[in-house]
Amino acid sequence: MKNRSAPFLSYKLDVLKTASIRAANVFYRERVDLSIRELRVLRLIHDSPGILTTDLRQRLFMDKTVLSKDISFLERRGLLARSLFASDSRQHCLALTPAGERVWQESEEVGRRLEEEMFAELGDEEWRQLHALLDKALRSFEHWSSVHEGRASQVPRS
Repeated sequence: MKNRSAPFLSYKLDVLKTASIRAANVFYRERVDLSIRELRVLRLIHDSPGILTTDLRQRLFMDKTVLSKDISFLERRGLLARSLFASDSRQHCLALTPAGERVWQESEEVGRRLEEEMFAELGDEEWRQLHALLDKALRSFEHWSSVHEGRASQVPRS
């Protein structure tokens, strides 16, 4: 049985996420003049060239309006390009431009350095274990979510 007196895992993860994003945003703004949210869009497009806007939104769990603004901003900055999806002209495929690739590379370097500094107290094995546990927790949540699909408003309440 899990320790019921410990803080909720989702709370701890949210605190860590919020604090680390606030701290890192300063460094990303200085270096590439983008927020972490904008960089997440850029990173996912880098990892999935030609990704459809709808798929990007689902994978990022972002509001349609917010994502649209981020895509337009990145496009105006010359970091990504949109093209019509061949089989459905209502859809857009997204890809990084050469400038977007350069910003992606620079932001990766910043991010890796920040992670090393922020979490320096974790040894290599602890880092590997943390990632393995988080991957396992994500799979567990995805399983739970699939069982409770369509019932988000009916999540069990204790």
